[in-house]
Amino acid sequence: MKKILILTKGLQASSSRDRALIYENCLKEDNIFFKHIGLSKRPLNYFRALINAPFHDVVFLQRKLLSKTYFKLLRFLAKKIIYDFDDAIFLDSKGKISKNKFNRFSIICRRADLIFAGNEFLNSYSARFSKKTFTIPTCLDTKKYKIKAIGSNKFFDLVWVGQKTTSKYLIEIIPYLEKANKKFKDLRLINISNIKLESDLIKIKNIAWNESGQYRDIKSAKVGLAPLDNSNWSKGKCAFKLLQYASAGLPIVSSNVGFNSILIKKYEAGMLVNKDIDWINNIGKLRSDKEIRKNYAKNALKMSKNFDINTNYKRMKKIIKDFL
Repeated sequence: MKKILILTKGLQASSSRDRALIYENCLKEDNIFFKHIGLSKRPLNYFRALINAPFHDVVFLQRKLLSKTYFKLLRFLAKKIIYDFDDAIFLDSKGKISKNKFNRFSIICRRADLIFAGNEFLNSYSARFSKKTFTIPTCLDTKKYKIKAIGSNKFFDLVWVGQKTTSKYLIEIIPYLEKANKKFKDLRLINISNIKLESDLIKIKNIAWNESGQYRDIKSAKVGLAPLDNSNWSKGKCAFKLLQYASAGLPIVSSNVGFNSILIKKYEAGMLVNKDIDWINNIGKLRSDKEIRKNYAKNALKMSKNFDINTNYKRMKKIIKDFL
């Protein structure tokens, strides 16, 4: 493989950055030329993708559910296609199978040469249509979290990082964070996102997300929060938030759902929430016991090493070499 055409939703999408463009330096080191085209909201770029496809060895299609007609054209023009996805993109907003989305998903999976699914739950769907389906977890560059960050002496900071689309999970647990703060008085929520939250019962520090600043902001906290609901959509999430906290050496409090649950249990990197009161109890335990926090933090750092970009890239290279 000498030349690869990467097709994504665009630079604004976290999946584009974290599952495709993150490998930019790795590809350059291997002398692999790549071209990136973001498709969303750019009609002309769909035409550009078709024009460029024949001149690349592989088309790496990240997450996009292309129309049946367009994908047929791309399939005809492309030498090889790798399809990569990291969410339950075949579901509707209520977490049920969307007939239209699932039809597009099935066509792409059947005709792709390789499929990379973000976790085993997602793999179970794509494997229905292709035997060449492999689980490739979302990864991150753990070196970026190896920085100094000064935590607050006044507050015991709980951090959450996310987007407007996932903020509903955080908003649902704020009442329990407020109840926990009634006892300790010094809890503070660091909200790293593009939304602003307010509370009269717990201090909230709203920080606008940006690529360079997030590492220091996350690492300055004491505990990482990862709330989810128990829907199939949540089961399709690939625990990137957990990996960010883990790379920063933070103990984690997470909903007992999906891949989050699997990682917390396997690596003992934090505490799981089965019912709402567990948010209060678990945060209370971590606030009160420094040794527990240190043990979870140590395990979290060990976990993050298995999801570093270099580990992932080596696995992907081997699969591509063996099966493409």
